[in-house]
Amino acid sequence: MEPPPGHVTLEQIGQGDRSGSRNQLQVGIEAGGPFVDAKHIYAAGGCGEFEQYALGIIRSDKRMSGWGASSITETGGSSNTSNQAMTMECNSDLENAEAVYHRNLLETMRIECLPFSMAGLADPIAPTPHDETGLEEADTETKRTDGDEELTEEQIEDFILSEQIAASEGNNASIDSKYTPQIGMEFETKEDAQHFLCFYGFLAGFKPVITHTYRTTSRKRNNEITKIEIKCDRHGKTVTGESESTEQDMSVPQGAQDTKEKRNTNVHIKTDCKVVMVIKEKQNMWVIARLDLDHNHELVPDDSTQLFSGHKYMTYMEKGVIRTLNHNNILTRKMIAILSYLRGSMTALPYKKKDVSNYRTKINRELTGNDMTQVLRFFQDKQKEDPSFFYKFEIGEDKKVKHMFWADAASIKYYEQYGDCVSFDTTYMTNKYNLPFAPFVGITGHGHTCLFACAFISDETAETFKWIFTTFLEAMGGKHPQTIITDQDKAMRSAIQQVFPDTVHRNCFFHIKSKCYQKNGNCFAKNIGLPKMFEDIVNYSLTVSEFEMDWKKMIEGYHLENNKYLCKMWETRDMFIPVYFKNDFFPFLQSIGRSEGTNSRFKDNVGSTYSVMSFLREYTRIMDQVRVSEELEDNESKKKRPKELMFGYTIEKQAQEIYNRNIFRKFQLQLKETSKLNYKRAHKDHVFEVYPKANQVRQVHRPRRYLAMINLTKGVEELTCICGKFDKDGILCSHILKVLVEEDVMVIPEKYLLQRWRKRETGITSTTEEVQTWTHPVLRHNLLSRKAATLTSSAAKTDRTMQFVSDEIDRIQEKVNQMLSIEEDAPKTVPSNVADGESVESGSSRQLTEVLENPAAIKQKGRPKKPTRLKPLVEEIRKKMTKAEEKKNKKTANGTSNDGRRPKNSAE
Repeated sequence: MEPPPGHVTLEQIGQGDRSGSRNQLQVGIEAGGPFVDAKHIYAAGGCGEFEQYALGIIRSDKRMSGWGASSITETGGSSNTSNQAMTMECNSDLENAEAVYHRNLLETMRIECLPFSMAGLADPIAPTPHDETGLEEADTETKRTDGDEELTEEQIEDFILSEQIAASEGNNASIDSKYTPQIGMEFETKEDAQHFLCFYGFLAGFKPVITHTYRTTSRKRNNEITKIEIKCDRHGKTVTGESESTEQDMSVPQGAQDTKEKRNTNVHIKTDCKVVMVIKEKQNMWVIARLDLDHNHELVPDDSTQLFSGHKYMTYMEKGVIRTLNHNNILTRKMIAILSYLRGSMTALPYKKKDVSNYRTKINRELTGNDMTQVLRFFQDKQKEDPSFFYKFEIGEDKKVKHMFWADAASIKYYEQYGDCVSFDTTYMTNKYNLPFAPFVGITGHGHTCLFACAFISDETAETFKWIFTTFLEAMGGKHPQTIITDQDKAMRSAIQQVFPDTVHRNCFFHIKSKCYQKNGNCFAKNIGLPKMFEDIVNYSLTVSEFEMDWKKMIEGYHLENNKYLCKMWETRDMFIPVYFKNDFFPFLQSIGRSEGTNSRFKDNVGSTYSVMSFLREYTRIMDQVRVSEELEDNESKKKRPKELMFGYTIEKQAQEIYNRNIFRKFQLQLKETSKLNYKRAHKDHVFEVYPKANQVRQVHRPRRYLAMINLTKGVEELTCICGKFDKDGILCSHILKVLVEEDVMVIPEKYLLQRWRKRETGITSTTEEVQTWTHPVLRHNLLSRKAATLTSSAAKTDRTMQFVSDEIDRIQEKVNQMLSIEEDAPKTVPSNVADGESVESGSSRQLTEVLENPAAIKQKGRPKKPTRLKPLVEEIRKKMTKAEEKKNKKTANGTSNDGRRPKNSAE
């Protein structure tokens, strides 16, 4: 019967004619034409869409005119096929296990279009004798009155089984088998050939692996692959390691062998299988040149799901997703989660975590030059875009980088405006060299954390910190911070005293107090009332004399004179107790939590295995986030305000108009606290006494009375409080606000509304020349992106406009490439060498892209490595006894006994 006009026949599809479309195939099926044997469509090796489409027909258990649409969807068809199938009525009653089986067969294996020709071979879709018998039996049992046929479950299983049997027969397999390779088969690309051979291995029940690749020596072809040898994964002999250890014992002298415990590794079981499949390029086609398919071990086609999962069938889109995620420093396990979600489930992912990790390694190797060379190029490119970008390297022996420092224009601008307080800390585990990361952190006008500068250092000595702080001053134009907060590092303190002599230095209060609880947990638990008294003294003392007097009472009252840690806290009290810094500007912080938060932010996406270049990409993203966050808050503060004031005072209205949103909320919290306070005028003029109300449910450990001086005489306004909150945080405390509210003060003096907390239009303006170039590349990209998005949206409406815009884009791209090539051909500075110990900094005429070497990995100062095993109690006791015995013997050797007298000589 001749097919209707515009339809596709079964023979056309079976012979590899891909001219027919899916719609034609559908029309032919609905017309009840010669598409009865849909099995042949699946067996013909059509493109993935045809095979999935056909298998859906096979699995539908319906007449060809009423093919089960849900089966097409379940089998993992292409998006177009699945979408169309979802719109059709489906009454299929497939078993879940069967649907999963065939979905794995097609979706997981991703059978693609593999055009090939077999000279002198039979028709590739000619059914096997086993298959023909099955079809004849089915024809006699399932005839319909209208001439259509229905395929049974047994026919489908027989077809798959016959292919597996043929594949497992090796060289004795029938050449009629569709997926058994034959010498002379041709493929358009080597990927198609590898895909075909790997799918053959999947059917047969073994795992093919590439053992050798041969490349051309022709310079014109750029070392291209011309021949590939594929073997069974059980080729060769199993390595036991016994011979190696024997040879090592004979070659290495006794006592010189490494005592380190060897790593326990697994080896793949080998049987010296001789199966080999060789493909080679011949006249721009890839041909199967040599075959030996006889295995010497048992094949496991039933275990094909696990066997075939190692083959990395990543689509180009998936590789693009991995490349994008890798550029954003996303962890491999998170990549797997994203890719499995896109595939539908983890079981539908045809590759493993190791495969993704290997592809990431391949991407990273595409970058030329070592890590430090890339970093230097990155800094130089940044400086070309923005001349105010600052960087500096310290070069050690063998041209290896010891320290590096950088600060971009945004950071320098932030320091100019908010550099009165700096938080500084170091952290490990941010790069593969284990270089400590040292960020200079500050607080913006909205109370957000910002970065002033960053550095990588090779050690944490006083000289290194001195180099960092000196370089920091150089980058910031010599401006010293008013205050700086760090941890208790002695080398850091020494360097700060030398470089920042006028800066107030404070240690982290939170860490010292936390360590006190860790060291004295039993002490605080046994002494009832001690924790509350301790917290009250260290947190709420109003004067230094009050703190010192109460501390001594606490020590004497609880008999803590011999407590070592509390004695150490007393000796260093002026370095961390808040009352000693109540008149110094440390806005909203008493710890290095801002620095630790910044370190944690970096460690979300970079770790101990990442390069410095990867870290710099993360740094760029974080700086962009900080800038966008600040701009967003500026915009929100200008355009929005609270719908209602909390109390409706005029001073609240004044603060709302001047302060930005975040600072105004903090001001309102202080204003809210005034409802819990009483006040009275003291004997002196302008002095008021403020104290908590007695009827409060929540009582403090020891109520205190606060003295506030309120002088509103014009020209000599003065608002001060003994708590010192305005000096420390820059906003008025609840004690002063209580007096202002009760005394009906209408306006807060202007000088008590700090400029750094104001809205941008009324805030500080930079005193230096505004940098206009640092965002130009971003602005250019954003402008072009918006125009391109608008253009493509309009052009996509019709085929004609789409084709026109596509051609024009190609022409524009060619012109842009010509313009860029002209700029790249401009003369460049010739690299030069540098002496050991010399510094490399921004603005230097030397270009050092050829001399910088990666730093050596250093040993971290922080937490020790985890023990390999937990030592038993007996071992611990014996270790202590051994140490005690050694100590006793040492004293005896020095001629000193426990009672201070010389021991008697046994010889006497």
